[in-house]
This record gives sequence, structure tokens and C-alpha cells, in this order.
Amino acid sequence: MGRVGGQLAAGLSRAPNRLHVFHIDSGGVLRCAVQDGGAWTAVALPQADGLPFGTDLHPPGALMTGYQARGAQLDVFAVDRDGMLRVYVTPEGRTWQADVVPDAVGIPPGACIATGYQSGGSVLDVFVVGRSGEPLVFQGTDDGRWYSRRVPLDPPLPHGSNVSTGYLDERSRLALFGIDRAGRLQAVVETGDAGWRVEAPDARLLQEFELPPGAPLATGYPGGGSGLVLFTVDVHGRLCSFRRERFGWDAGVLPGAGLHAPSALATGYRDGGRQLLVFLVDDDGRLRQYAQEPDGSWSVGLVPGGAGLPPGAAVTTGYHADTDELEVFVLAGFSEPPIYYAVRGGGWTGPHRI
Repeated sequence: MGRVGGQLAAGLSRAPNRLHVFHIDSGGVLRCAVQDGGAWTAVALPQADGLPFGTDLHPPGALMTGYQARGAQLDVFAVDRDGMLRVYVTPEGRTWQADVVPDAVGIPPGACIATGYQSGGSVLDVFVVGRSGEPLVFQGTDDGRWYSRRVPLDPPLPHGSNVSTGYLDERSRLALFGIDRAGRLQAVVETGDAGWRVEAPDARLLQEFELPPGAPLATGYPGGGSGLVLFTVDVHGRLCSFRRERFGWDAGVLPGAGLHAPSALATGYRDGGRQLLVFLVDDDGRLRQYAQEPDGSWSVGLVPGGAGLPPGAAVTTGYHADTDELEVFVLAGFSEPPIYYAVRGGGWTGPHRI
């Protein structure tokens, strides 16, 4: 499939705490905007050109943020037009630096990226899907070294496809998720010996779902707890959930059809992290919000002002550094700065422009 999902990324820098939002413009240049109170400031990044740019028919390349030095260093990753995995870093909040992850070459340009953490957060894992459909992982340690690994997965994923990460077993083990070329959800989980093992939902459970190969996924934790739920949109435009239970997986369909397939989606939290939310743009161009209620049920509504958007548009979430209130960013036009909707005083405001 063409690149769908991942065209926006957000991350929080430290010292001082500032929310950063990233996108790729029409010239293939990585753009960064930094929030300071109620204002935004553009920050020029080094070696920011040479990335896959977007057109009306083809989205720009994907981006992803991650952290090293136990959260003190914000990183941004993108696969450039030459198939190399670039990393932009702010060591200890200093000036941005750019580099190429060693041995991370020959990757599909613009490939989607996921990040996760092992060893208590001291090892950053960066995942992409190579040309063979096999997930690749590049592990960065706090001493600045990188190690390349392969994640065994059969059948393969579409090359460059979306993948997502989450944590199982009381958030103690990192897991990687993707939808293979046959439309089946696949999952691999880290083991104690630095290996990986397959732990996908039962095939009989998946028979009830038709999933777009390589489609975007998002993970969340109901009630802010340790139980992982995975979300994606099936070919019928339904938001599907896959929940890891104690003795296996369970699955369901959230209320409200009429979604775009495939569709980008993002999770976020309100009420001090206790309420899980899912955001995506439906087939009518409206920004939908799925909210999990205290009894575990789901309600669906529309974010005020969230209309006239591209169906399935790239979306990501972040939190205001000063107030910790949720903000939802949407790529309303390829290669344009995103717009965003913000929780202020308990209600939604927006759209705001950067």
C-alpha cells in the first residue's frame, strides 16, 4: 500500500519542557515547530532535506519520535529518499544534530517507523519493515552506540508498512504489531534472552476481521492500567479492537461505522491518564473521538470544529508542556503545517494553526 499513517510526529523535549511537532514539507524538508506557552516557533533542523515529499495522491514520508538517556534526549527518525534511516537528536537539550543510524540502509524510502524500549528504558528500539517484509530493529543505547537486529516474522509484512509497539505482562515486555500481506494481525514479543517470539491472536479469532495489509495501528491502556488494547480500521470502515487478556486475546468492534480504510489513528488520555481516547478522521472528513467510559463501554462523538478534513488523514497526539492538557494534531493538507485541537478548561477548542 502507499504510505498511509505516520506523517506527523510529536515529542516533548526536556530542559526546558517544550512540545515539538514535526512534518515534511513539499520540498522534502523536515519541519519542526516548538510550543512555548500559547505560541509556536519554527526551528530549523540540520540536514533536513532529502526526505520523501508528498503530493495530492501520495503522502509524504513517515516520521516517529523516541527518547534516549531515560527521557532526557528527544530523537526524531525518518527514512530518506536514499533508503537510509536518519536520526535527529537534541543531546541534553542542546542544539539539534543529524546523523544516519549505522547499517540502516536499503530501507524503502518514507517507510513507517515505530519505537519502543527495553531494559527499563535504557535501550531504544527503532522498527521498520524492510524490502523483504521482515521487520528490522535498530537498538540505540545511552552510550550512543547502535546495533542492528532482525525480528523473525512469517508470513511477511508489506515492505515499509505500518507497525506499532506496546507492552505486555504488566508493561514489562515490549511487543511489535503489524498486519501481514494476507490481512492478518501479527505480534512478536521480546524474550529475556534478547530474542523474539510470535504471540499473535488465534487464527479463529481473526477470521471475523478483514484488515487492510500494512494498515496503521495504535495502542493504548484502558484506565491507565497495564492491559494493552490494539486498534485498527478494517476494510469495512469499522474501528476494531484487540485486547490482550490473561489467557489470550479478545477482539471486538467499537460503535460507529463509516470510517476510511486504511486510516491513520492515534490514542490519547484525559482525566489524569484514566480515560483512554482514540482519534481518527472518518469518511465524511470529521474528526472522531472514541472514549472509553468508566464501565468499560465505548462512546463515539465528534471533536467540535473537526470538519472538512481529508478522510483517514494523519493524526497524532501530544500534551501541552505547561498544563499537561491533551492536544490532537491533524495533517489537513499534505506538506502543510498541521492544525490542532486542544483541551482547554475541560472542553475542546480549535482548530488552531501552527
